[in-house]
Amino acid sequence: MPADYLLSVDLGTSHTVAVVVWPDGRTRPLLFDGSPVMPSAVFLDPAGNIHTGKDAERLALTAPERFEPNPKQRISDRTILLGDREIPVTAAFAAILSRVARTAIEAVGHLPNAVLTCPAAWSDQRRGALHDAAAQAGYRPVKIITEPVAAAHYYTSRLSHQVASGQPLAVFDFGGGTLDIAVLERRADGSFGVLADGGLPDLGGLDFDAALVAHIGATVKQREPEIWKRLESPSGASELRNRRELWEEVRSAKEMLSRSSVAPVTVPDMAQSLHLTRGELDQISRPLLARAIAETQRVLGLTGRRPDQLAGLFLVGGSSRMPMVSKMLHEGLGIAPTVLEQPELPVSEGAALAMTAAIPVTPPSPAPSPPPQLTAPSLGLPPVTGSDQTVQLRRGDDKTPPSPPRRGTEYKARRIPPKWIAIGVTAIVLVAAVTVGIWWFANPYKQRPFAEELREVGAAQALSGEVDEGVYEVRAVGDSSVMFYTTSSSDDSGQELHVRAVDNRSGELLWDAEQVLPGAGWSNTFFVSEEIIAFSQEVEAGAEYRFVFLDWETGEVRNTVTSWARDAARSGDLLVVGPVGGDAFEVYDAAGEQVSSWGFEEGVTVEQWNLVGTPDDIANPTARANGDGRLWIVTSNGVTHVYDVESGEAVSSKEIESVEDLYYAWDGLLYVAVDKETGYELNVYDTEDLSQEQGIGIESGEVPPAQITVCGETLVCVGDLVPETTDAYHWHVYDTDAEEIAHDFDDREYGWIEPLGNRIMAEYYAGDDIRTQIYNKNFKTVNNNLEETFDPIDGGSALTWPGRSTFGTAVGNVIGLGRDGSRTDLRIDLEVYACAPTETRLACLTPAGSQIYSFRDE
Repeated sequence: MPADYLLSVDLGTSHTVAVVVWPDGRTRPLLFDGSPVMPSAVFLDPAGNIHTGKDAERLALTAPERFEPNPKQRISDRTILLGDREIPVTAAFAAILSRVARTAIEAVGHLPNAVLTCPAAWSDQRRGALHDAAAQAGYRPVKIITEPVAAAHYYTSRLSHQVASGQPLAVFDFGGGTLDIAVLERRADGSFGVLADGGLPDLGGLDFDAALVAHIGATVKQREPEIWKRLESPSGASELRNRRELWEEVRSAKEMLSRSSVAPVTVPDMAQSLHLTRGELDQISRPLLARAIAETQRVLGLTGRRPDQLAGLFLVGGSSRMPMVSKMLHEGLGIAPTVLEQPELPVSEGAALAMTAAIPVTPPSPAPSPPPQLTAPSLGLPPVTGSDQTVQLRRGDDKTPPSPPRRGTEYKARRIPPKWIAIGVTAIVLVAAVTVGIWWFANPYKQRPFAEELREVGAAQALSGEVDEGVYEVRAVGDSSVMFYTTSSSDDSGQELHVRAVDNRSGELLWDAEQVLPGAGWSNTFFVSEEIIAFSQEVEAGAEYRFVFLDWETGEVRNTVTSWARDAARSGDLLVVGPVGGDAFEVYDAAGEQVSSWGFEEGVTVEQWNLVGTPDDIANPTARANGDGRLWIVTSNGVTHVYDVESGEAVSSKEIESVEDLYYAWDGLLYVAVDKETGYELNVYDTEDLSQEQGIGIESGEVPPAQITVCGETLVCVGDLVPETTDAYHWHVYDTDAEEIAHDFDDREYGWIEPLGNRIMAEYYAGDDIRTQIYNKNFKTVNNNLEETFDPIDGGSALTWPGRSTFGTAVGNVIGLGRDGSRTDLRIDLEVYACAPTETRLACLTPAGSQIYSFRDE
């Protein structure tokens, strides 16, 4: 039985996360009910069986008295009363660890050696409880690593942040039941030692939930006192169930307020839903978080270090997701925290990294491909170098060189004078050179070199007010960029949206439209082209939306449109809003004037819709052309429609497939993936009349199609989800010209896939990491894979930059990627709110203000 797998388990107050490390160094979180995060909940049924995770939560609705959502909080009690029986806390832990063990065995075939995590302040007695529980669950003797040490290893290894020997790092672990704070020091051997630790055992996400429930309760008590009396002091199973449902509603609303300004709360037995706003959450959170900030300052003070001496402040634990946490820590300590979108995960993987740090292993990379050969197909010239890779000189001119004579054919040799050979060779070389030169200038997929480093263009233009956690977005188009950000108003009236335009050539501010339509409900949905600037605002929760159009020259509001549709898409310089009322579309120009509209008969609603893509977007991805001016729509009566956006006229309408099928339109063709028992069919229709042009069957077992996307001028990729994952695919490349599946990307678990000029750029998973690999037209790998993800910026290159964080600034590297797989490191540890590229510039919102960077000459 292999002994070189490793299982790492973080049994938290609210959730449990487990990671398996493969022998080759790959890491992958275990999935429980399709999620890497399992509730640390237990339910004891009448037969004495302990259920865990989501099963426990579902069973809790039948008998709430038999349910414990947070057994880790009860470790001091040593026992838990569940219904009419009392069980040891270690039995609850063992049940959770048994669930993890079963899932690990399903993944790797046996139960590996394991490492568990615990708070730094836990005593030997409490750590002994973990050892006992692991033994009861059938584990071999386990290692235990403290949570802050595990988080520190993740911070330096996975996030690649530098922490020098002797430099301190603060870890702020904000979970469901407790707050744990530790300041660690990097030792000379690369390990971490705890300089000081502390925390608040009575402050966690549950306390925020309790405060929000009390806030909601004040309203319910005033309107429906009897309902609140039953919720506050439940007397039976039904009332206990209602109380739990209310807490779940409030918790969901709290999480939703991390993404929007208003969240509904359904109160059991009340006919009308209530609402929580982000302002209310912030107001309720501030006094609770003030305690957290004070405790962080106290623990840091114990080390004798100042906040500015910290290498970083790393936020982990599910409650760190609240935007107010990062904001108040930034205010209180003067340093920007680092927080991930899933802050529950780093501790578990960090523990595994700590265990394997002494013998670092990395997954094997594909062998480098041989240098590509260059052919001149229009001349019928032979390859310049021997290789199985070919670069087409002109797409669509893939002529086959003349074949050699067949065996048995006789040829009469004729001697040619050497001077004529020389003249002929010279002529061929000249013709070839001219052809290649013409091709180079006309080729939309040529690779342009990057500069040696990222250079500032002009000085940073300071922002008006401090950016809050709401909206910060950038759109770069041609010679100008538009930047959006929100600030909290001084009179508590809500968020104010700021919009500014910046010259990409000089970095100068063109205009700054402050406080555009102050109010709440701003979304991250903006539409920008060389003519249009438009964005949306929620007027009434779940109902009316306002679309605001600005003047490109001045930033002034040109028009506002109120609509009963929240979705929109930009088609060139037109904005398509719909479906309005579920069955209609409205189209507006850059001035916000309606240019067309159409709807469907009463009772017919829109099920799916999108734009028809065009190959021009492959060569100019940052131009954001967005479609060929047409829209496809599938309605509830099973009819598919194609409309001209500008005129509003129907191009074609026909009943072709089911409304539940997967649709995608590209270059005049509509692709529909139809789920079948042993796979699915990919049917192809002409958008002019919706006549079927092609069709092919794809075998995928019982796995239905999940995505369709373009991956070349004539290539469309269809992806089916890898079982038990939510974002890993096997992709099938369909060649429209050949009418066949040209390649299957199914040797790995792939992420997204897209064209990089006339090559394919595919992401794939190596453990938890996502890597990037380029493939040529023959689906051969080009150069080595890379440990970053990239976005195309033109037909021959791509770029990665710090991704937009939902919790403040993000810190990351700027790296250029050529279509030949070459990598150029442009800037390390750039701190930004958000960025957007053109072919030569990177426009960013930074803490210092708006800043334009150059990564190549124009």
